[in-house]
Amino acid sequence: MIEGNTDLRSVRTRKFIIDSLIELLEKKDFNSIKISDITSGAMINRATFYHHFLDKYDLLEKVIKEVLIENVLQELSNNKEFNEEMLKSLFISITKFHMSLSDRCQRSYHDMAVNIETILKKELEQIILQSLLNKYPDQSDEKLRMIATMLSWMIYGASIDWKQNSNKSPEDYLEYASLSIRELLRME
Repeated sequence: MIEGNTDLRSVRTRKFIIDSLIELLEKKDFNSIKISDITSGAMINRATFYHHFLDKYDLLEKVIKEVLIENVLQELSNNKEFNEEMLKSLFISITKFHMSLSDRCQRSYHDMAVNIETILKKELEQIILQSLLNKYPDQSDEKLRMIATMLSWMIYGASIDWKQNSNKSPEDYLEYASLSIRELLRME
């Protein structure tokens, strides 16, 4: 009985810490946020923070992963099999993630860009790799890993290009890019 309460308390404390960081990101640059700012907002002491997270970068990574995974899983709920629709769903979920994060954390978004990129590419690669392994169990793991890496970087790069250079919807951007690639391949 006590163990269940401890777990519930731990989950609640973790949520307070995450909420505190998100609230701070809406007001301050990530680089200027201190652990004491986070602990003050969460109403906990430093030791409690370090019981849950290694540092603010570990906290940021876990927050990004949780939000990303939630968005991706929602987007992929109808299509987890590796195919063009799955890749489209991944692109849409990444663009939604970028929009949400940049809107919500305008002051911190650029500070976190390198961390975000690293985490997103890694998570995308794992999602794609798992899908490839399920669809092509007879292929070598190394080959599928390379394909997953290339696709994850392409999806991430396209999402950044869309965010920085396009006024199209994510769906229209992807359709236009796909048609352009097909045209280029036919020119050879």
